[in-house]
Amino acid sequence: MRRGIPLIVVMALVVALLAIPVVQATAVSKVEASGQSSSYRNINLTWELAVPAEEGDGFHIMFSKSPFANASNATLHSTVFTGPTTALAQPVLGEWYDDCQSSTGDGDWAMVFRGENGSAVVPAGTVAIQCDLTGMPAGEEVFLAIWSFDSHLISDDLSEVVTATSTAVDELPPDADTRPVWFAIGSIALSLVVLLAVLGWKERTAQGRSAMLYVAPALMALALLTFYPVGYGIVLSFTDANQSALGEQSFNGLDNYFEVFGSAGFLRVLGFTLLWTVVNVSAHVGIGLALAMALQGRVKGKVAYRTILLLPWAIPSYITVLIWRGIFQYDGLFNGLLGTQIDILGLPVPAAAAVIVVNIWLGFPFMMMIISGALQTIPSDIYEAAEVDGVSTVSQFRHLTLPMLKPAIVPVALLGFIWTFNMFNVIYLMTDGGPNLWFGEPGSTDILITYVYDVAFRRGLYGVAAAWSVVIFLILLWFSATYMKKTNATEAVV
Repeated sequence: MRRGIPLIVVMALVVALLAIPVVQATAVSKVEASGQSSSYRNINLTWELAVPAEEGDGFHIMFSKSPFANASNATLHSTVFTGPTTALAQPVLGEWYDDCQSSTGDGDWAMVFRGENGSAVVPAGTVAIQCDLTGMPAGEEVFLAIWSFDSHLISDDLSEVVTATSTAVDELPPDADTRPVWFAIGSIALSLVVLLAVLGWKERTAQGRSAMLYVAPALMALALLTFYPVGYGIVLSFTDANQSALGEQSFNGLDNYFEVFGSAGFLRVLGFTLLWTVVNVSAHVGIGLALAMALQGRVKGKVAYRTILLLPWAIPSYITVLIWRGIFQYDGLFNGLLGTQIDILGLPVPAAAAVIVVNIWLGFPFMMMIISGALQTIPSDIYEAAEVDGVSTVSQFRHLTLPMLKPAIVPVALLGFIWTFNMFNVIYLMTDGGPNLWFGEPGSTDILITYVYDVAFRRGLYGVAAAWSVVIFLILLWFSATYMKKTNATEAVV
């Protein structure tokens, strides 16, 4: 006879299950929203908690232009976490785009703390939170609610939905005084006209004068699209221009450059930029040369091979980068195939290796095609003569192939150096400069150009960003001049 589970055991299990506390997110008892006293595109949102918040609790601020009954039909604006605050900074009012304050029930409001990634953190025991939410539609009704979650990241409590309308509508700024701009553009254009006229007058042949006419449009476009923006950037680097005072900036001398060279992360971001550039360009040239040599001669199906190898460069880079990012994610293909649990994009060294690998993947096809074209120009009878004289394959490569390839490799390597030095999209899309990305400092994978973006468009310091840009320009100018002088890049091999 089959014996069942004793009744007393079943009852004990039921009692044990009932004794387990049910984890539930801290409920929101009251939500209020107002746009009456807010600034540009701001809505003030205040919510009170049914019980004091505990460590691990959090609150998603959700909004939508239409009514919603669940969070999946709304957009996440920002998140407030509950946790330890002793090691965190407490900013002053106006330092962040979203000003948030919290109260522990004593009637006083204090600015929330900010974590390493800028997230808002409030201490345990908080009973009320209020935030000035930026980025709201101007003059349109907005629906808002708080989506609570607990320490187990279970989000199951959506507060009541409230509405508010920002009273600050879009206002066009007064027309800027464009006379200095047009004066600068006109001066550049007039100078070019005079220069071309003088050079054309000195030309004794009709062919020379015709050449000046053909060159003139290109020089005019270069002056307006390159020379003027560069000049304006240099002027801007000596001002205190920022996001809130652009157009009203004043001269501040070398203060921006002192901030650039005196910043804590200058040497670190410069060092990684040089490492990133040298490793990538070396790999591009090395892999490109190896593949071009391998596909040289009578190789069956080499057209198909070249076409396949060209695909990484032919596909839009942002698509390729996002695919690689998915592969290197914690739950991506890399860890799945190897059975590992490496946070590649969350650790400094693996993240740096990942972005370098991705950029190598994107860059070697271009080098391969350039070198392949250069190899086609080398006469085959040179190698036939070398074989007759008993020259080894290694010696042929060293003394014949490389010197003949120099006019192609040297300029394209310089071009690759400049491209890679300013390669923004790979870093931005893969890691955004992280990990270890703190506000005001470069992250572990930041290069100069991505950090300049942060300075300009996240911190709003246009003058400082312009100074960084001038420094980058001078570095590349010095390197290019030195490189061409040392390698005779503009001279043909005789």
